[in-house]
Amino acid sequence: MKKKGLLLLLCCVMLLTGCWDQRLFKDAKLIMGATFDLTEDGRVKDTVSILIPEAGTDRATEGHAHIETGIGHNLFDARNEIDKQLSYQFDPSKIEVLLIGEELAKKDIYSILDGYYRDPRNNLSAEVAVVEGEASKAFSIKTDQEPRVSEHIVGLLDAVAKTTHSHGDNVQLICAELFEPGIDIALPLLTVDTEANKINYKGLALFHDKKYSGISLDAEQATLLLLMNNKMGKVARITRQVSETGEPGMTRYLSAEVIKQNRDLKIKPSGGTISVDVNLDLYLNVVEYPKGKLTNPKVVAELEKQLSKTLTKEANEIISLLQESHSDVLGIGRRTEAFHYDTWKNMDWDKDFKTIMITPKVNVTIQEHGIVG
Repeated sequence: MKKKGLLLLLCCVMLLTGCWDQRLFKDAKLIMGATFDLTEDGRVKDTVSILIPEAGTDRATEGHAHIETGIGHNLFDARNEIDKQLSYQFDPSKIEVLLIGEELAKKDIYSILDGYYRDPRNNLSAEVAVVEGEASKAFSIKTDQEPRVSEHIVGLLDAVAKTTHSHGDNVQLICAELFEPGIDIALPLLTVDTEANKINYKGLALFHDKKYSGISLDAEQATLLLLMNNKMGKVARITRQVSETGEPGMTRYLSAEVIKQNRDLKIKPSGGTISVDVNLDLYLNVVEYPKGKLTNPKVVAELEKQLSKTLTKEANEIISLLQESHSDVLGIGRRTEAFHYDTWKNMDWDKDFKTIMITPKVNVTIQEHGIVG
């Protein structure tokens, strides 16, 4: 009986086809990062960071970077130009980050992303960011922190997502929002300082439809917007001025971490349009306040009032920027279509978003203040 079973097993093994669709690492050049810029004559400049494996390494993603550039009528054409410069075939399956130059982002970022959605070999987990000026300059930065600049940029984007300065969306996650009416995207905005040899996170680039509006939020505004949008990372920190007096100047400021947040977005249809209330409750743990006295309920109540007023004012400024750029990052249009369709179908969202009344309100509760008063 055992012999029959063994014979059957051997017959099954003989019928196995093996890895017919395998792609060997030695036959490809892995692209770990790519930048895209618009040339003066309207073509696409694609600059890629190619992995050069270290001798004797066991991991396919270890090694240093080599930079190549191709210019073409579209992404595929630019890639063909790069292929002509490589000893093996261009392979984007391990790509980590896509950087889009400011001028190209203002035209239409989907013109770049289309090829990534169509080809199943592409890595849809790659992170996406906009770069002020020319994106290709990012790959000229030499960092001692990581062996490849693409790895450094990914680490930077992951860090700002964890600290609630950005949302951490990737190529796959932004796809639906690029096509769905009533919601827009905001991508991380980076700056390149070639003199200081640094890449810095500046804030969030606000998009309408598939185009960068040219308007952005700074890092502090980005944190508050994400909290208003129920997208908190692992930690969210705020530092705000709470006093006009005090020496040294640092005693005028309070720093806190957000323990918990609650966002309530209410849409009220009226007369063929809508008004929106965005209520945000923040529960804070004070991590630095040199003036102390946080065991005194009156002092705590006054600080809560001051922070609520300051953050509400900032929230109104953020809403003004969203409406100026026509960037519905909060997804108000999507919610209106879902819950108030009769009103939605009679609105022209491309025009009406700028004029609807959006009223934000931030309520702060100091819940913890550390082990000292």
